[in-house]
Amino acid sequence: MAVTKTAKILLIAFFALVAYIAFGNGLFYKVWQEEKTLMELEAQVKQLEAETDSLRQVLKLLESDIDFIERVAREDLGLVKPGEVVIPLPAEEGE
Repeated sequence: MAVTKTAKILLIAFFALVAYIAFGNGLFYKVWQEEKTLMELEAQVKQLEAETDSLRQVLKLLESDIDFIERVAREDLGLVKPGEVVIPLPAEEGE
């Protein structure tokens, strides 16, 4: 059966409409942007999960390891035991 001229025009119009919907309003670009954003957010989630695991390990040490607690108290908080004398050293260049 031969395709009539009207059927050809309707077919071309249909494909033109589909092309306009897909490309004309930037649908594919929007999808690409959203996928890119999703990948960035997934990378952030992985980074934050790793940071959370690290903090959980530190928390466990702070809850149970007296030597770790003492080291943190001395290095991070500058605490000393009674009778100890702290001798400050001059800072090196670049610090």
